[in-house]
Amino acid sequence: MKAKLNGILFKLSGVIASLALFVAISNVDSTCLFASYQPDVPEELK
Repeated sequence: MKAKLNGILFKLSGVIASLALFVAISNVDSTCLFASYQPDVPEELK
């Protein structure tokens, strides 16, 4: 049971990491509605 749960969590963590990368890439060129809160974009995302 524990090995099966670990396998599911391992696969799910890969999906979550891929989703986080996709969101980061898609938000690189977007801007914040409030100009004073606009954070700097890290060079690694460009």
